[in-house]
Amino acid sequence: MACSSTKKKSSSIVQRSIGILTVILVVLIVAMMMIVSSIQGTARIVNYAGLVRGKTQRIVKFEISGKQEDDMIQEIESFIDGLRNGNKELNLVRLDDSDFQAKMEELNEYFLMLKQEIMQVRVYGADKTQILSKSEHFFEICDEATGLAEAYSQRKASSLSVLEKYITADIVVLMLLIGYEFIKAVRYAAMNRVLQKKVYIDGATGLPNRNKCDELLSQPDAAPEDAGVCSFDLNNLRVINNSMGHEAGDEYIRRFAVCLRASMPAEQFVGRAGGDEFIAVTHGMGKEEMKACLASVREQMAEESKSYPDTPLSYAVGFALASDFPESTMQELFNYADKNMYINKNHVKREEAAAQRQLDYKLLKLLNMHGKNFTDCLYCDIKLDTYRTIRANNNFFLASDGSYSGAAEQIVKEKIGKQDKDRFRQCLKISYLCEKMRTKEDVMELKYDVNEQDSYSRLTFIPVDWDKTGMLHHFLLAFETIRQGAGSHADAKEQLTIYYEQLKQSILENDSYVDALLEPADVIYTVNLTNDILERIILLGKRKKESLDMLFDYPLPGSYRDYCSEYKRIVTQETLGSYRMADDCEKLLKRFDAGEKYLSVEFCIYGDNGIVYWIQKTILMTQTVVFDEETRNEIYVVHAIVLLQDTTQLHERDEQEHARLQAAFDEMRVANRTKTQFLARMSHDIRTPLNGIIGLLKIDEEHFDDKELVKENHEKMKVVADHLLSLINDILQMSKLEEGNIALKHEQICLQELMNDIETITISRAVSEGIKWEYEKKKTDFVYPYIYGSSLHIRQIFLNIYGNCIKYNRKNGTIMTSVESLGDKDGICTYRWTISDNGMGMSKEFLSHIFEPFVQEKNDARSIYQGTGLGMAIVKELINQMKGTIEISSEVGVGSTFVITIPFEIAPPPQKQQEKESTGSIEGMKLLMAEDNELNAEIATTLLTDRGALVTNVSDGKQALDEFTKNPPGTYDAILMDIMMPVMDGITATKAIRSLTRPDAKTIPILAMTANAFEEDAKQCFAAGMNAHIAKPVDMEFLEKTLQRIYEQL
Repeated sequence: MACSSTKKKSSSIVQRSIGILTVILVVLIVAMMMIVSSIQGTARIVNYAGLVRGKTQRIVKFEISGKQEDDMIQEIESFIDGLRNGNKELNLVRLDDSDFQAKMEELNEYFLMLKQEIMQVRVYGADKTQILSKSEHFFEICDEATGLAEAYSQRKASSLSVLEKYITADIVVLMLLIGYEFIKAVRYAAMNRVLQKKVYIDGATGLPNRNKCDELLSQPDAAPEDAGVCSFDLNNLRVINNSMGHEAGDEYIRRFAVCLRASMPAEQFVGRAGGDEFIAVTHGMGKEEMKACLASVREQMAEESKSYPDTPLSYAVGFALASDFPESTMQELFNYADKNMYINKNHVKREEAAAQRQLDYKLLKLLNMHGKNFTDCLYCDIKLDTYRTIRANNNFFLASDGSYSGAAEQIVKEKIGKQDKDRFRQCLKISYLCEKMRTKEDVMELKYDVNEQDSYSRLTFIPVDWDKTGMLHHFLLAFETIRQGAGSHADAKEQLTIYYEQLKQSILENDSYVDALLEPADVIYTVNLTNDILERIILLGKRKKESLDMLFDYPLPGSYRDYCSEYKRIVTQETLGSYRMADDCEKLLKRFDAGEKYLSVEFCIYGDNGIVYWIQKTILMTQTVVFDEETRNEIYVVHAIVLLQDTTQLHERDEQEHARLQAAFDEMRVANRTKTQFLARMSHDIRTPLNGIIGLLKIDEEHFDDKELVKENHEKMKVVADHLLSLINDILQMSKLEEGNIALKHEQICLQELMNDIETITISRAVSEGIKWEYEKKKTDFVYPYIYGSSLHIRQIFLNIYGNCIKYNRKNGTIMTSVESLGDKDGICTYRWTISDNGMGMSKEFLSHIFEPFVQEKNDARSIYQGTGLGMAIVKELINQMKGTIEISSEVGVGSTFVITIPFEIAPPPQKQQEKESTGSIEGMKLLMAEDNELNAEIATTLLTDRGALVTNVSDGKQALDEFTKNPPGTYDAILMDIMMPVMDGITATKAIRSLTRPDAKTIPILAMTANAFEEDAKQCFAAGMNAHIAKPVDMEFLEKTLQRIYEQL
């Protein structure tokens, strides 16, 4: 107060000083003007004094010359009088100077004397007078008067100079004071602007505040016709404030304010009405424009929220337009908008609650995967340092949500013993949890409160998800009490209490139970069982009215017994007993008194159209206490909720399901029978060649010296063994095809060369069987010779088909082939092959099953033609995987025609590379071979040694790894690795060798020699780091060429 008083006193002194200085300045300026005027008058006096002298000289000259100038004499007299007393006509002022006035008096008297002398000159002439001498004296007097006037003027000028200094000083001081007051006024204006900003601008958001909003809304006049008001209300602010702190809540509000202001048109008003409430006042927007604008706002809010996934902007909005509410004030429009906003808020809250329930369901499902005895559970957010409870019993000691760090400290203080506090405090730290929980398997458990009765409490940490950087984001913190051994049965009451708490929690967590119960119901009504009153319908299903009338058509309120009796007329006789279980209040009350609170019966009714419908009737009973107005006492009343559902479609589906299961059962029996037949066939097909091999071996033993016979038998055994291998390969490939595990290669192929190879193989077989090969030359050219595909499987398709054409042909029969292009589109070319023979043909019945496994035209076909019955099934599956088609037409005794259509991806021609000739020799190579089968190892060692290789044998992958590791680089030139071995398989051993740091670990050739002969097996080997895949039985020439090729590539 003293400071304010001093400031006011100082301001008053300055203002008075400015007033005084202004008055002094005015006085000084007036004085200066008077002096200036006086100086100007003195100058005219000096001029007129000079005129008096000059005119007097002229008069004297004229009079001496005899020329009379009376007018000039009068003029001089008027000048002298004006110089003495002033003259307005001559603009002369009287000088207040005594010396000048005395001199002017003397001048006047002497001019009178000179005038008399002029008169004498006129009478007597100039010679007889003293006119010249007197005129000279007169002129001297004039000069003296002029000098006095100039001296007077000089004094006035000196006074003016002094006065100017005073005026300058006064002006300087005055300007300083005025400047001081101006600066103070500017400061006051700035302070006023700041104060005004504080009054009308919200400091947290920069938007107009509540005062400005109230000012806009408080206008008494009706709102303009094009005006509109939007009311916005932020959601989840309280949760953020409670769990993350008020700073996070303020930041949440700022984000919303910035985004709202940016997304609304710049010309529209946006303000903060207070707390989490915002308003927008618009002009020139219709309903559709307003909806579009708010939709744009929501889109931009959603886009902004992508940067804050843990705290997305959630809000409710409502609007009202003056055009919809004529003559309404702005405040009334805001009230309408606010009502609409709360309607929208309910929708938004419901959606968010549904989303949270869905999330909680998933989290609880995850929780239950790790145990069923968790009494409490927190869902924690690492980034935000927050938690919320998703399961809690009545005695849980933590709040429903809040800061995780604060909760961790509370857990340590209230639940952990003194000796374990430091350990638990460390384990509960966010940094420690992030380090320990990096995968879903990293579940942590911490025991505490361990006692002698084999019981303890436990915290379980279950990771939920991680952010993009791999940092832990959310996790579950679950609480449970563990009881072990006989002691756990001692306190039955405590066990029951725990079970009761878990049961209540389960009901709370599944709050959608009632919804799930009511969802299928078509009609629901309530019954007062105590008073036999059928009260009211509380829910109608989404069914047609006639269907609802069928289920419930009775006036309310009424008697439940009468309703059931009336309804019984349409119940079928077969299900009447089930219906009567719930058709009377007394029956239901007896069940309720016996402890039953739930009853469900099912019966059939006749519809108006004569169709029988299945109806399920579910009754839920509960007891409530009501106040009886008559007796003025509380009484117990049993109520029931009755749910009626048309279950006809469910029964139809049950019947269909029963039929489907019966069909599946029949199919399974057929499959079992087929499997039995398959095993019998395989037993025959495998035993037959094995029997041949064993028989030939016995013949060789008895005729060992007959080298030609032994050689011939070896050739036969090789043929039989090849057939047995082909049989096994067909069976395995068919199995993989049926399981969908066949992987087709995507390699560049020259289709012309591939078909040439197939034709070469086929022609040689056909010639040996006496069958003629023909093809149409004009139709064998390929428009696009280079394609992408699997050459192995394409070769298999055509060799199978040609093989059938050869096996089932006749002597001197013919096989004809033509190929034609069906065009190309989008980089895909399609070719069609037509392959026909004039062999024995196939029956129509067999054609319908030709693509089924193990199907052959005749029962003795396997023994005659050495077939497995799998060839065409494999062909069909492979062509299907290539997205092609195969069609077969045949006639018994005439022949068969196969039409194969396959699309291929067009490939560019390969770049020409100079081919290197390879000798294919392994002589001198040092090989490490891992093979667990002793016989296979012995055979391979012998064959390799015969070709000059040095072989070291080991029996599993671990020994191969150890052997390679303990020897220096260069000890072995290559490793031959079996795949399926004990201790360590070949894939694992190869990965282990490739991971070694020694220089040759990455470069030494490793070749798979395995019975796993399919493309998928080869891919697995290559993925492990192997250089080649060679199927057993091993072709030694192919092995030599493969090793040589690998060394040339190194």
